[in-house]
Amino acid sequence: MELRHLRYFVAVASELNFSKAADKLLVAQPALSTQIADLERDIGTQLLFRNTRTVQLTAAGKVFLEDARSILAATESAKDKAMRTSRGEEGELSIGFFAAPIMHVLPEMIRSYRAMYPNVTIRMHELTPDRQLAAFAREEIDIGFTRPLPPGHPDLAAQVLFRENLLAVMAETHPLASRQRVELAELAQEAFVLLDRMVAVGMYDHIISACRTAGFSPSVVHSPDLMATVLTMVAAELGVSVVPEGVRNLRRRQVAYVPISPALDPIPLVMCWRAQADSPPRDAFLQLVRERAAAIQEELKR
Repeated sequence: MELRHLRYFVAVASELNFSKAADKLLVAQPALSTQIADLERDIGTQLLFRNTRTVQLTAAGKVFLEDARSILAATESAKDKAMRTSRGEEGELSIGFFAAPIMHVLPEMIRSYRAMYPNVTIRMHELTPDRQLAAFAREEIDIGFTRPLPPGHPDLAAQVLFRENLLAVMAETHPLASRQRVELAELAQEAFVLLDRMVAVGMYDHIISACRTAGFSPSVVHSPDLMATVLTMVAAELGVSVVPEGVRNLRRRQVAYVPISPALDPIPLVMCWRAQADSPPRDAFLQLVRERAAAIQEELKR
């Protein structure tokens, strides 16, 4: 039994006339009669009573007609859903994000995406860079907004979305807090509070390298695994830190952010995804972000 048998049967059962059904299906009447006979033989019972004057459904035919229509409707629905999915209009999109640098631009991107693809279910996961890598490995997220990827992840593709300047941050009571600028070497004798290296390897190594270039190896006395904790410790005068400028979104009271002179190389915020995974909703979101890259840059300057 094939779908065409069901379509032919439904057409005949609806018209109760082989000639009209054949015209509707654009097939020859003898071919249609043959297909109905094949269907009845495959099922093992007569579905239509016909003679030279009338065509009527048998009791079995009436029951089969209801199910045949349901099967054809489900088939069309499945076909339509598959086509919508292939265009990125249906499915699920899971996004991992690192809150501080992306929190002002991600909501607008999500709103725009949902306006274009309302049938895609969006799931959002606030994850530190190390946890995003683990989530990618478990195929739990489709896109991640994170720091530069450490070596050893050839399965992930990445694109730099923007770059953030690095700032010194200290308690508002610190002697350098009122300065317009500070040289990194002026922090050589300070205790440092840095986000744990395992959370964001690239950023940690970048800061350590910058300090060594400035002529000292920082004394890292605390390494919490959340940036909000870094800022809380700094506010409590437990040390100073160097952070990306987007971190100001997390805390502005009790701490002072001071530009570093000369400026350090900015730290990238990257968008990454599993290169070989087939995900039309993800591809549609990637395209949206790329189209709005310039607007994202402008938003970050405000």
